[in-house]
Amino acid sequence: MDQRWTLHFRKLGLIEEGSVRIAPLMVFTGDNNSGKSYAMTLLWGVIALGRDLFPSAVPESEAYRQCEAWLLARAQEGVDEVVLDGASMDLFVRWFGDNLNQKKQILCDDLFGKEKIRLKELRISDYARGKPFVLKWDRQALEGSRYSTNKKGSRRDAFVRFPLLGKESPRSDRYGMIKYLTWNLLMGDLSAPLFPARLSAESVPGGEILYLPAARTGFMLMRKVLAATLVSLGKEALPLTLPTRRFVQRLLNLSFKENGRYGPFADLLESRIFQGRVRPDGSPLPEYHYSPREKDGAPLPLWLTSSLVTELSPLLLFLRSGEDFRSLIIEEPEAHLHLKMQMELARLLARLVNAGLPVWVTTHGDSFFQQLSNLVKASALTQKQLPLVSMDAEESLSPEQVAAWHFRRSLSPANQERTEVISLAVDEGGIAGAAFNAGLAGLTKETLALEELADDGHED
Repeated sequence: MDQRWTLHFRKLGLIEEGSVRIAPLMVFTGDNNSGKSYAMTLLWGVIALGRDLFPSAVPESEAYRQCEAWLLARAQEGVDEVVLDGASMDLFVRWFGDNLNQKKQILCDDLFGKEKIRLKELRISDYARGKPFVLKWDRQALEGSRYSTNKKGSRRDAFVRFPLLGKESPRSDRYGMIKYLTWNLLMGDLSAPLFPARLSAESVPGGEILYLPAARTGFMLMRKVLAATLVSLGKEALPLTLPTRRFVQRLLNLSFKENGRYGPFADLLESRIFQGRVRPDGSPLPEYHYSPREKDGAPLPLWLTSSLVTELSPLLLFLRSGEDFRSLIIEEPEAHLHLKMQMELARLLARLVNAGLPVWVTTHGDSFFQQLSNLVKASALTQKQLPLVSMDAEESLSPEQVAAWHFRRSLSPANQERTEVISLAVDEGGIAGAAFNAGLAGLTKETLALEELADDGHED
């Protein structure tokens, strides 16, 4: 993930105004009902659906005309490659942000339901890259030829390649190039391409960002009921946000692969956390069964297993699947996990991030949050020091890889509930844990007071 940008929004539920800056690992923490899931849903929507928000016809806005003028000027320079500088990239980001703001209600209606959320503003800004982004002209290609870009995971600089524009090229050709360049600039390794291959109108585009909602046990145990509901009543029968409906759709159509791309991470999840295996029974809409490690007897149906297994089974199955997803959102990954298993899961997520998969989480868990913070602290250790804390280099996270945000509920001067979105400092000392300090301090104060009162009672 080379790109960084900030999503700015106004009037999202209790959030009057907020901004979040993406990073390979992003953590939303804070109070219940403060808007963490709203913000993650909005991020998912921008990344998964943003390509559908481009105008159908060539735009006439000033921001777009500046992009078009830039592209034509580069085509006439007589060079085969152009490295985009900051000012050039800002042209395309500004145009995308303006268009996103114009289409914000369409996006919110798709995500949350018609008129459920009415944003006042939605923009992308503050774009930056870790590696250069290159425009390449193909002088041998005919006008109208397909565009191309480098593949995800390539060690080369990101690029787009276009057939060379002529002075009299149709504006529709220029518009196609500008959309393609803009999408790759902003979302290239986060979600589906601008022109994804789709098997049907109902299929999920390959590469789309994957959203694993909270309460995953219910979805796992009710899969067949959900499938029957979708068949008989249609997708509108599920009163869920769009990323959750998309999760259900993907879960029902999952193809199990023992050794898929993320198979080694699934192996770690089973050995260190599940302490057993989850496998399908081979039927068209399979039942999944859990086999505890080193235990005789028939595999157990999931409804007879612990909530640890059912809650994390969707993550395991997607890691073992043939599903193509370029980034991952998980709500409350620590749910139903003992402290030791939370630590193991945090380390697994760090391994995924270091393997190139962006992972974004919401959490209420102070111990899970602290473990993520420890993995950042571990980045300052040497190779010889890491084994002293039983940690591998793949489990540490540099501060530059991590962004964290505290969603804090409070009362406004007018005595109304609101949420502030506060950036938490991330450095070699870890992630600042302001989200939990007040609660832990209150618990400590209560504990000390009870001990003092108990001591006084014994003295009497």
